[in-house]
Amino acid sequence: MTEFDPKSVEYLGLLTQVDGDLMPGAQISLQAAEVALGEIADGVIVTDARGRITYSNPLVSEMTGDLVGLLPGQMLNDSLQLYDAQGVPLPPILPPSGGDEDAPSVREFSACIRHSGESHSPLEVNVQVLAVRDGAALSNFVLVLRDTSAARRISSRLSWQNSHDALTRLPNRQFFEIELQQTLSLCVDRRQHHVLLYLDVYQFKVINDTLGYSAGDQLLTQLAQLLRRCLSSADLLARVGSDEFAVLLRDCTLEEARRVVARLLEAVKGFAFRWEGSDSRVALSVGAVTVDRHAPSATQLLASVNDACRVARDQGRNRVKFFGDPRKVLEKRRETTWVAEIHAALREERFLLYRQPVVSLQGEPRVHHYEILVRMRGRDGGLISPGLFLPAAERYGLIEDVDRWVIREIFSYMALEQRMGMSGFNYAINISGISLGDETFADYVLREMTEKGVAPSRVQFEITETSAINNLERALIFIHKLRAAGCSFALDDFGRGVSSLAYLRQLPVDYLKIDGSFVRNMIEDEIDSAMVSTIDHLAKRMGIKTIAEYVETPELMERLRLMGVDYAQGFGIAAAACLPEICEAARNPGVEAQGGS
Repeated sequence: MTEFDPKSVEYLGLLTQVDGDLMPGAQISLQAAEVALGEIADGVIVTDARGRITYSNPLVSEMTGDLVGLLPGQMLNDSLQLYDAQGVPLPPILPPSGGDEDAPSVREFSACIRHSGESHSPLEVNVQVLAVRDGAALSNFVLVLRDTSAARRISSRLSWQNSHDALTRLPNRQFFEIELQQTLSLCVDRRQHHVLLYLDVYQFKVINDTLGYSAGDQLLTQLAQLLRRCLSSADLLARVGSDEFAVLLRDCTLEEARRVVARLLEAVKGFAFRWEGSDSRVALSVGAVTVDRHAPSATQLLASVNDACRVARDQGRNRVKFFGDPRKVLEKRRETTWVAEIHAALREERFLLYRQPVVSLQGEPRVHHYEILVRMRGRDGGLISPGLFLPAAERYGLIEDVDRWVIREIFSYMALEQRMGMSGFNYAINISGISLGDETFADYVLREMTEKGVAPSRVQFEITETSAINNLERALIFIHKLRAAGCSFALDDFGRGVSSLAYLRQLPVDYLKIDGSFVRNMIEDEIDSAMVSTIDHLAKRMGIKTIAEYVETPELMERLRLMGVDYAQGFGIAAAACLPEICEAARNPGVEAQGGS
């Protein structure tokens, strides 16, 4: 080993090393010091007071890229040049005189060591310069060079792993959401416009299940590369789910986004995934929303575009759903929150049955029957309008559960009425189009009716014109089965659809409920009045009774009576009210109090 100034050994204890090789104040021998300095993970250089090198450990030569290293007798300032991060040479490490008595006892800074003639990156080091004094006189300088490149690489690697997907090497959801929020925060005027895409690999689970997870991983990797080639360098592509990708198209209009999406779909259509000698084809489902100054937060945007993608996926492979305004998607998303609420309400028995009377207009005014309506009690005890939860129940396939609950509850109520000798009231029950199309629903209704012992003549079913037309074959089967048992039928909202007259002859119904949009304004609007009169006249020719909806004033009720309409229903007669307790109904069997909401 190279000899070094023995006088400097006692000062080497000032070094505090991370690995604990040297501790402050340690007393060590020359040999022990030389061994320790040769094995620690930092470069160590010792000079005399004038800056002449007296010792350098082997790691210094590795750091500088010089096999010989810094030799004793060389001046440190002449032998070791340090640079800043931009490659600009730093001032001399030691004071030019080498013997500056005012040199600080400890100085620390960052620097780079550049290897001449080599193309790899400079070595980043942390430099500690210790001025060692013997009393007041400066005796030595000790330099510690600590390689920070490895630590920086580890830090960078950890940062990359936290922000990227290890499989596809794309940014992950966390990174994408941060970038999206930053982009959103910069949208300060209407000229700044971006588009957010959400891509779902259609039936990716089939690949996983049939070919295995290794094949699925390889498919995602190849798709990520394919999608990246279809985008510009300004666009941000990320993997945000197991088989889901998101794309932020910066400075892009919806029309431009449509072209990008078309390019993506075309590329995927032409892509064949080859695995173990067989080819598989995949497809995408794509949702899109705009990102502008009116958009909500990044989290809400991602939720919205995910919902748009779900709509596209429900429509089939290679489908796209564009929403120019993400607030429309948020409205749809609010519907989806009702799904869990509807499940909970069914489980916790928070649905309620209401009824609204339908009264006779011809002869003595009396209740002909009641229409059954459903309400939901909220978690706070308040009532929730059906207009809030029924559309979601229909959209997400829960309306059948609600319909079956209504059938069970109203039949139980009617059975109790019969046992109490109160069999005079008939009830009309609304049937959704989805239940109408269920081939098992008619048998379910007949079974419940039989088990409860309800007289079929007391039961009327209301089906909307639209649902009947959309499920015409199933609707006819349902109607014939239940009519054969003794039930009656009403066609609701008649006149709203353009095909009303064409389909009316095919539907064996007993009542037509004239759409309320014609009834409500018929006194002020002669055309609406003529429509009501025409529908009533047509129904009479076919032997069908008519019911007018939305009757809200006595004047309107009188006009309908003179026109010949058979029955009326609406707030002008009585609002819907909760099914009364049987004991109350027995004491007061008349019409509910008028008014209310």
